[in-house]
Amino acid sequence: MEVVQLKVRLHCKACEKAVRQALCRITGVKCVEIDTVSNKITVLGYMDRRVVIKAVQRTGRRAELLSSSSSSSSYYGLEEQSPRLPRGFRCIIPR
Repeated sequence: MEVVQLKVRLHCKACEKAVRQALCRITGVKCVEIDTVSNKITVLGYMDRRVVIKAVQRTGRRAELLSSSSSSSSYYGLEEQSPRLPRGFRCIIPR
C-alpha cells in the first residue's frame, strides 16, 4: 500500500472538492485526507504517486510531493491485525 503526501495550495472549498473528486476517481485509492490549513493532502491506496500528482495537476493546481511510502503498516505504526486508521486520521473513503 502506498501513502503519498502532497503540498497543494487550496484557495476555497470548491478547490478542495475538485481535488478530492479527482483523487477519488483514481483506481486503487482507498483514502484521501485533505488538510486545508496546512495545504497538505494525504492519499492512501494501491496507486502510483505519479498518477496522483497528475490528477491534482489536471485540476489546475500545482502539486509538490512531500513524501511517499510503500508500506502502510510501517507508516502511522499500523499493525497487521488492526486494519483501522490511527486516531486523528480523518479519512474520506471514495465510493
